[in-house]
Amino acid sequence: MLKRAKRIVVKVGSQLLAGEGGLKREFIDSLTLQLATLKEQGRELILVSSGAVLAGIKALGLNRKPFSLSEKQALSAVGQPYLMAEYRDSFKRFGIEIAQVLLTAEDLRSKERFLNAKNTFSALLKFGVLPIVNENDTLSTEEIKIGDNDNLSAHVSVLVEADLLVILTTSNGVYDKDPTKYEDARPIPVIEEPEKALSEYNFSSQTSFGTGGMATKLKAAAKAAKKGIPVIIAGGKQERVLERLLEGERLGTLIMPSKKLKAKGYRILYLMEPKGELFIDEGAEKALVKGGKSLLSKGVKEVKGDFKKGDAVKVFNLKGELLGKGIARCSSKELFNSKLCIHRDDFVLLKEV
Repeated sequence: MLKRAKRIVVKVGSQLLAGEGGLKREFIDSLTLQLATLKEQGRELILVSSGAVLAGIKALGLNRKPFSLSEKQALSAVGQPYLMAEYRDSFKRFGIEIAQVLLTAEDLRSKERFLNAKNTFSALLKFGVLPIVNENDTLSTEEIKIGDNDNLSAHVSVLVEADLLVILTTSNGVYDKDPTKYEDARPIPVIEEPEKALSEYNFSSQTSFGTGGMATKLKAAAKAAKKGIPVIIAGGKQERVLERLLEGERLGTLIMPSKKLKAKGYRILYLMEPKGELFIDEGAEKALVKGGKSLLSKGVKEVKGDFKKGDAVKVFNLKGELLGKGIARCSSKELFNSKLCIHRDDFVLLKEV
C-alpha cells in the first residue's frame, strides 16, 4: 500500500523544526533531501509545515508560546517569511520550486473555495512545484481557524485526494503510554480504530512549542482514515524515514483507512462548526437513523442555539445521545414554521444503526 502511494502529504511540527537558535537547518536539509529523492521517483508531494510562530518567537527573542490569538498572529506574520526562506534555500539545491499556500477553515468549508483550492493544488503539482502549506494564522479568527497543523494535514490530504498522509513527530510512532515517562511503554504498529485507541490510552494533547500532542495526531489521522486515506505516524528524527517507509520498512504506526465519507459529508462533519442543537422524538429518530429520511420540523421537540439557514447543527435524541450532524434548511427562528429541517443529503450519521 505504501509503495504504491503516488500523492503524499507530509506533515512536520514545531518540535522537529525547533533548534537552539530558531529553526533547525540541519533537519530542514535532511527533510528536503528525502522529499527531493521521492520526487525523483515520480511521487507528488505536499508539505504541511509548522514553524512560523516558532520562527517569530526566536526572531523576537521570546522564550514562551504566545498568550493570545493576536500574539500568535503577530508572531506568525514575523516568522512565516523566515520559514519559507529556509525551505526555499534548502530546496534550491535540488532545483525544486516551492509555493506557499496559507489556508483557513473557511477556505475548506465552502464548496466553491474547496474546489478552488483543489484546482490550485492540481495546477501546482502539474507544474512540478512542491506546495508548502500552513494555516493562515495572520488572518484567522477563532471562528475560522483550524487550530493545529495535524488537523490541517488531514484536511489537505482529503482536499488533494492523497494516497497517503505521513505525520512526522518526535516520537517513533504511537505507544500505549508516554515512552518518555514509562520504560515499559510499548509501540503500537497498527491501529484500525483510532477513536477506540484514543479512549483506551491516555495521550497528551499538547507540546511545549506546538499545539498538537499524540491525541491531536490520532484525531487528525481518524479524519483522513474516514476518507479512505492511510496515515503513518512516525519519528521524524530517524534517518531517511520517508524513504524507508515508502520502501516498505515498518516504521512508526499505521492507521488503516476505513469507510469513505463523501466530500460533502466530510465538510459537514469536520469543518463546519455547529451553531445549534436539535432534540428529536423517537419517530423522527427512526426515520432519520434507520430509514435514511430527511428530518422534518414536526419531529423536533427542543432547539438550542441561534442558527441561520445553512448553518451546521447537532442532532440528539430525547435521551441526549448524539445522532449526527447536518445543515439546517431553516433558521432557529423559522424552524417550527417550516416543514423541512435537514435534508437527508445534508446529514451525517454518527450513531450506529
